[in-house]
Amino acid sequence: MRKLLQCSKWILSFVLIFGCVLSTGENNATAEGSSADSAKYSVFAAVNDNLVTYPMSPVIHKGTLYVPIVQTAAAMNVTVQYAKGNVTLTHSGGQSVTLAADGKNTFVKNGRTFISFRVISEKFGFQLSYLPKQNVYRALNGGASLSDAQFADKYSSYIKEHKAQTPTSSKPNAGSKTIYITFDDGPSPYTPQLLNVLDQYKVKATFFMLGNQIASHPASVARIVQDGHGAGLHGMTHQKNKFYASPYSALNEMNMDNNKLHDAAKVYTKLIRVPYGSKPYFTKAYRDQTAAYGYHLWDWNIDSNDWRYQNSPQTIYNNVMRDIKNMEKKGITPIVLFHDQKATVTILPKLIKAIQAEGYTFKPITNEMTPKNFWEDER
Repeated sequence: MRKLLQCSKWILSFVLIFGCVLSTGENNATAEGSSADSAKYSVFAAVNDNLVTYPMSPVIHKGTLYVPIVQTAAAMNVTVQYAKGNVTLTHSGGQSVTLAADGKNTFVKNGRTFISFRVISEKFGFQLSYLPKQNVYRALNGGASLSDAQFADKYSSYIKEHKAQTPTSSKPNAGSKTIYITFDDGPSPYTPQLLNVLDQYKVKATFFMLGNQIASHPASVARIVQDGHGAGLHGMTHQKNKFYASPYSALNEMNMDNNKLHDAAKVYTKLIRVPYGSKPYFTKAYRDQTAAYGYHLWDWNIDSNDWRYQNSPQTIYNNVMRDIKNMEKKGITPIVLFHDQKATVTILPKLIKAIQAEGYTFKPITNEMTPKNFWEDER
């Protein structure tokens, strides 16, 4: 009898301890009151030929796709260990990576640890693919046998059943009195003057910046971010043959540019504008690469031609005001292309006052907005 009682106590203790681990650990079967069967996802993640589903869905956090770390790691044959503020990931083949759990590579939501899908994929040799119709990000290595089309067909019913209702887009609304002015190729020695004008008229703009220029003018970049302007990427070289050498070369330039931005202003961005505009060179293969990394492609619908008329600021003014009025007649929100240069700074006060007199509000482009580009690619 005594042995039976001792055994019963041991079993009860085991159940209580094990039950506590399940209720507090990463493998909790439910989250936010939802079961896996009823969960809805705004975005999906997959590893090779398998859609990785969770009680809690992947999330977009600060413009980056994050996935629950334990489940995603398991799908990649990777184990997870936590120690002293670090996360150590170890592949079954022996490769090990340690990351600081600093809110950059990982973050915690409702008791679960999430990791950047891009980071964990890169660390263990997976390439990211994006299926736009299904909104699936797929990590691929040699273990995949299905094409993207076959994968989409395999999971079409599941995705249709579990896809969350798409929220109302923050895409610029037709007919609104909002205008987006953008400046390419900076920062430059004229950026402080440009920022002074914007500040004087309480105007917000968006800057698509070159990585080497960022490195040369870090104080201006920090001010752009501090003043609440939009920060975007324009690549590193601005040389057609180098930037468009391959989809990877274009992506690599944007990633390098993003690192320069972070060095200068401690932020990353998902906004990109490619050299010379996205048509004709930035074809689907290029866009698929950048979209898989979460980048949003922006072009413009009004070209100030300020680079062409550097000796005639009044011509720049005439071009912009004419095109803004034409856009208004069509009910289209203006997105104006300028360049970070002396002639633009010279005419900008007059332009701003005239545009404000037309009833427009200047706003910055943000990571959350649906992008506007020549391809009508809304990723």
